[in-house]
Amino acid sequence: MRDTLRPKSWLGLLTEVVLIGLSVFLALMADQWRVRREHRQEAEATLGYFREEVMTNRDAMAKERAYHENLSQEIGHFLESDGPKNRQAFDATVHFAGVHPVIFERTAWDLALANQSLSYLKPSLAYAISRVYTRQQAFQTLENSFLQSALSPSMFGQQDVTSLASAILAYLTDVNIEEPALLKLYDQLLHQLDISSPSPSPPP
Repeated sequence: MRDTLRPKSWLGLLTEVVLIGLSVFLALMADQWRVRREHRQEAEATLGYFREEVMTNRDAMAKERAYHENLSQEIGHFLESDGPKNRQAFDATVHFAGVHPVIFERTAWDLALANQSLSYLKPSLAYAISRVYTRQQAFQTLENSFLQSALSPSMFGQQDVTSLASAILAYLTDVNIEEPALLKLYDQLLHQLDISSPSPSPPP
């Protein structure tokens, strides 16, 4: 009974404080390690999603390159020729099967914004990804604007297709500038995705 009432020594108190502090420190370290591991797993998944989506968009664009180049040349020849500019002459000269807009996927980008997984990637890689998707969105806007404004039923109903052909040629001129530039950005980004590893938040 006397021992239990006896005050603890300074050494005993110090030992208890040290042990409690060490336990708290180890618990915090374990929790931070768990968080960093989760961030790394999310970053690895994000890299995989982006690589798959960028490959899909790149392949979709590359598939249309030859058609857009040839269509631009044929319409240019049609407009420069001395022949009639009616629909019959256009159909005989130009192998027109629509403008073949590229439909981009952006699920990986939307998901990364929603779960903030871009913050788990290296800043240089996150910047490169954002740059590609910004350029891609601008190109999508160009496509949508042309489809809504130029390719109306009334334009195709006119016998003289000079205005329609000129509008398509102007659009294809932009397309044939933007597509090679985007393909180059896709290739650069794919290279970065291949060689990059996630860089989650550094330990404290």
